[in-house]
Amino acid sequence: MTAEKKEEVEDLLKLRKKLEKRLEKLKAEAESLQKLLNIIDGELARKSFKPAVLVKPREAAKPAEAPAAPITPQPPRQTIPLKASDGTLLATMHVTEDEVRVVPSEGLTFNVNTPPFQQFLVAKVLSGMAAKDREAASAGQLLPDQILTYRVVQDGDTIREIIIRNYREERRAATLRNAVRWTLEKMYEKTRI
Repeated sequence: MTAEKKEEVEDLLKLRKKLEKRLEKLKAEAESLQKLLNIIDGELARKSFKPAVLVKPREAAKPAEAPAAPITPQPPRQTIPLKASDGTLLATMHVTEDEVRVVPSEGLTFNVNTPPFQQFLVAKVLSGMAAKDREAASAGQLLPDQILTYRVVQDGDTIREIIIRNYREERRAATLRNAVRWTLEKMYEKTRI
């Protein structure tokens, strides 16, 4: 090996070490940022969702009119628009006390096979939450009928609706909102290419 090649190899090794150190710092920074995002998500969920206890008294306080037909009480509902960073409405998320429904926007088509839908949203987020609930149920910390369930309503390969039941916690609703929005935005970006 010539002196010139030996020097190049040494330079490349030094560069590799610098890059590895930088990568470690970036990973640590990413972990810190993720923790901060989780804290913010929790606060957003806590402040943006009204507990059913707060909504029911207001509904009961309405003056009674002549009863024409019995009215069945509707569960409290929050409608959340899920938008891409360019402002495009990707879907609408309807949140009730025990269910989240995500309905894609009419003008957009999302295919179940477009990444990262199956790989991230279904496999990691939804299946991950369901697995944690099953573990909690096995340990007696959760009733079996409280385990998170989900269903993707499809027309062929096109997503028509995502239904998630038993999310139970506002924090989970916020996590679902962020995960679904991110997933749909990535899918939307792939359809525009």
